[in-house]
Amino acid sequence: MAALLLSCSAAIFAQESDFDYVYLNNGSVIKGFIENEVENVSVTIRSVNGEIYTYKAVEVRKVAHGKDPKVPAVSKKADSYSDYTTYTRGFWFAVELQGGYSARLVNKNIGMAELDVVGGYRFNDYLKLGIGIGARYYINSKDVRDQDVQWGFPIYANVRGNFMPSQYRTVVPYYSFDLGGSIRDGVMVRPTIGIRIGEPRQAFLVGLSYLGQAMKAYDHGKPDKDGKDGKTDKFLSFVTLKIGYEF
Repeated sequence: MAALLLSCSAAIFAQESDFDYVYLNNGSVIKGFIENEVENVSVTIRSVNGEIYTYKAVEVRKVAHGKDPKVPAVSKKADSYSDYTTYTRGFWFAVELQGGYSARLVNKNIGMAELDVVGGYRFNDYLKLGIGIGARYYINSKDVRDQDVQWGFPIYANVRGNFMPSQYRTVVPYYSFDLGGSIRDGVMVRPTIGIRIGEPRQAFLVGLSYLGQAMKAYDHGKPDKDGKDGKTDKFLSFVTLKIGYEF
């Protein structure tokens, strides 16, 4: 009987000693078999449930081989390198360029091109909040806007996020919504639907937007007392194409 117990214990010990362990900085431990390890670059492990995981070196505290050892908690040095791209939360920024045309059926239309910088806080894949500022140039502005200057300067609040997790995908659909105003014009609203191409924290953006912009505009259907085109407050609708980079 003692011999049987001894052999079982030896078998269990042997099985445990065959495993590898990857200890992550976030406290997780992955048990399995190391498939590829490049020092100071990355480690790939096949877990006991068959899943394959690859981690950057900055995510890994220790790689252990054999029976599960006790790894003491090690506090990070104040000057240790930290890869922000692996964080779920944190600050984010984006630079976006867009252009489009208004969609007036009766009166003259107007084109626009705009460059924006947006920044804020990322809570997770599905929600980011930020503030954006931009510079907008109107094409053939004098035909529509009651302004001598062809420039407008949008300032707005932004909420955006993905429709699905981006951890294991390089292309995911995203949404964005702007609400604010434009200097020399008025209130603006801009929902966007598009795709992100890249990593969870670094990606190119391609989107299609609707821009609703309040402005003082000419109304060719309502002449003033002098017979010239009347001026009235209008809420112009634009369809725009947006490209950008988010990090």
